[in-house]
Amino acid sequence: MLRGRLDLATRTRLTGWAQDDRLPNQPVALLVIDNDTLLDRIIANVPRPDLAASGIGTGHHGFDIRLESGLPGLGQHLIRVVRERDGAELPGSPALIAPAHAFDAHEASLLQSLLDGLATTEAIDTAIATLARQIDRLAARRPETLSNAQSPSRRALIIDTTMPAPGRDAGSNAILSHAAALTRLGFAVSLIAADASVPPTLVPTLAPPAIDFHAAPITPTVETLLRREANAFDLVYLHRLDAAAAYMPLVRLHQPRARIVYSVADLHHIRLARRGFVEREASLIARARKVRDTEFALAAAADAVITHSHAEAALLRRHLPAEKIHIVPWAIEAAKPRRRTPRNRLGFIGHFGHAPNLDAAHRLIHHIMPLLRAADPDIECLIAGSAMPVALRDHRSERVTICGKIDDLPAFLASLTLTIAPMTFGAGVKGKILDSLAAGVPCIATPTAIEGLDWPETLAPCIATDNESLTTAILALCDNPQAHRRAATAGLDLIRTRWSEPATDAALARIVGERRERETRTSVWKKGGSAAKLT
Repeated sequence: MLRGRLDLATRTRLTGWAQDDRLPNQPVALLVIDNDTLLDRIIANVPRPDLAASGIGTGHHGFDIRLESGLPGLGQHLIRVVRERDGAELPGSPALIAPAHAFDAHEASLLQSLLDGLATTEAIDTAIATLARQIDRLAARRPETLSNAQSPSRRALIIDTTMPAPGRDAGSNAILSHAAALTRLGFAVSLIAADASVPPTLVPTLAPPAIDFHAAPITPTVETLLRREANAFDLVYLHRLDAAAAYMPLVRLHQPRARIVYSVADLHHIRLARRGFVEREASLIARARKVRDTEFALAAAADAVITHSHAEAALLRRHLPAEKIHIVPWAIEAAKPRRRTPRNRLGFIGHFGHAPNLDAAHRLIHHIMPLLRAADPDIECLIAGSAMPVALRDHRSERVTICGKIDDLPAFLASLTLTIAPMTFGAGVKGKILDSLAAGVPCIATPTAIEGLDWPETLAPCIATDNESLTTAILALCDNPQAHRRAATAGLDLIRTRWSEPATDAALARIVGERRERETRTSVWKKGGSAAKLT
């Protein structure tokens, strides 16, 4: 009779003991079998004090096998330990080792050791080719693991020019809001940027957590993802002009059944044309015409077009089928009504890599603030935002504070009486205005700044065009608490009714619920005309 037990069976170690009742003081020869393949022959003769203390022979009946290379592969293993003489099974055998669900440090170390041992160019090239094939094969399995963890049967892919980050700019806030909305509408959402070099450790901080972010080194390029997961997506959402221009043809090639949505963010050609007129720069106007043709061609080729602006939607509908143009907000959380700050403090917020914001900050510092100081010497202005050029960051003038990038936008807004958006040119909906209104802080703005918003009549006194009228509007709210309260309430109402999660979900649902029209798309606008007509 064979006594003993297989005590432990892992990918790297086997332990136990064995004794033959007929020959109790002789070590037993055992065979270790892995998935019906002989793994090793061992002699159970390792001293075990616990066996000796129990009176089991001499105590020299143990075995302890260390598998330095580990069991091959990460799949399931059935380990059997039998007596060599007659195949009798050791108690505790067989032992089932479940498939590994993680590639841990041990496996990584084994792989590194194997690769470090390659000594010839041919061997290294073969390893590189093999690893490349396995990377593609493994990456192609990711959707299966996602579908096992998530219930949605429909898949959406969002492609942006840069990886969005919460609070960095309006475009980031909009795309992350739309990604979250798509998950609420039943999609498993993946997101990748043309600049896929985001460190993997940063990706989980980007939010929202339900989104599957793709970045190098796992997914080095957008092209890689489209090819690896060919025909896998039901919806592909292209955010901004550059992403749509670069990837729409590839999306049609690799994702033929997907509905393609092009979100313009803002119509770049309008911003360029207006800047050209303000700066009297003919090259900008000529460039605007070319960009216009590209934007309209992409919009015509897409199945649906998203804009946040009523004004831009009207322009697009003059050139394209009206039914494919959709006005979609993004969700902004409205604060509770608050008491206004006792100090008269203005604020301007912007991403200063964006020319309209830099122009507006210059106008505020050099033209509007001198008029305000003449009327109220105590009024002050805070200018905040990312990507500030050195000249702006180092600016010093009376009652103007340059804050630079801020990490806590709600706290910054809570310290203000008003915000101001003195935009001379630009296009699209301004996130800075929406963030201000959502915080209960009224915003004094130019018509260009509020263009495309469904601006309520209650907030009409907050709109002014020239420096003098902007100054008058600012002072009117600073000096009149009742008027300030009415403006703050109207702004919060606008956010709650038009820029909420339900409003965003409803607008996107109208897009994703439509059937994609499979038709040949051609240019549907008349080229030419002056840039002035673009606006």
